[in-house]
Amino acid sequence: MDVNGGPSSKGVLVPVSESSDIFDDILTPLQNAYLYEESKHSFRYKSAFLIKNDTLQEKYDAFRVKRRAAGYSEEDLKDSYGFLLFDDLNKAKRLGETGVLTGNCTCTTLGDPSKGVYISKHSDCLDLNRWYHGKSGFIVIIRLTKGRVKKVSENYTQNFTAPSVGFDCHESEQLSAVSANTSSFLAFERTQYYMYELLHNENNEMAQESPSHACPFAIVSFSYADTKAKPSEPQAKSVEEKKVFYYLPWSGQLKISSQLYYVGLKSTTGALIPAKLSYES
Repeated sequence: MDVNGGPSSKGVLVPVSESSDIFDDILTPLQNAYLYEESKHSFRYKSAFLIKNDTLQEKYDAFRVKRRAAGYSEEDLKDSYGFLLFDDLNKAKRLGETGVLTGNCTCTTLGDPSKGVYISKHSDCLDLNRWYHGKSGFIVIIRLTKGRVKKVSENYTQNFTAPSVGFDCHESEQLSAVSANTSSFLAFERTQYYMYELLHNENNEMAQESPSHACPFAIVSFSYADTKAKPSEPQAKSVEEKKVFYYLPWSGQLKISSQLYYVGLKSTTGALIPAKLSYES
């Protein structure tokens, strides 16, 4: 449902057989959007649904027609894909009914989350943390027309960056610098698309609750296998060796230049009450 009101149209989820050509077509955007080389061997895709929502598709097409009439270039109107991660299939399915709604992400560095949506550029960079062996879930593939894109600096304050008039998407100025060697935290934040749609009226500009130029396309279930993980050794270990606890003596924010990082110090020795040292007079 958009900010103008009116009923939303329920999306129709069409199951797709793994043996069909359509399943391969659905996987193509995922497999062409990896950041990490090992993802080619680590992801297993098990099932898929096509999302058929006439209302969202009509809004998407209308956005493109309107922007083309406004003088947008073919590069501005080029189709691409973005990705969102879900642990719950029902939540993924609801997105097929509503579209991508504002406030969908905890990320805030590229724009006000209450006025736009965050969508990942890479299909294997969908969280602040790196993948781990045995991880599973659902990836929603979003069809995108980014429109006119503005490069912005990352904003770590609570005074969020507002959507830019005359543009449809924000990208990080550091996007091109991201590589497989970039920390997972920064890679995730710097490879987001912040997409928004401003609605003009006499008094001010409002943001569409579900931007028309982000249209859900498919849902794919996956599992992740770390091909570099070493098999556990069969030999028995003592109970004492198995009991390893991690203690965080400190965690908080660390500021380096203009960048703010969330870090923690990890210790395996646990918390001990300081002992009074003896001394000889």
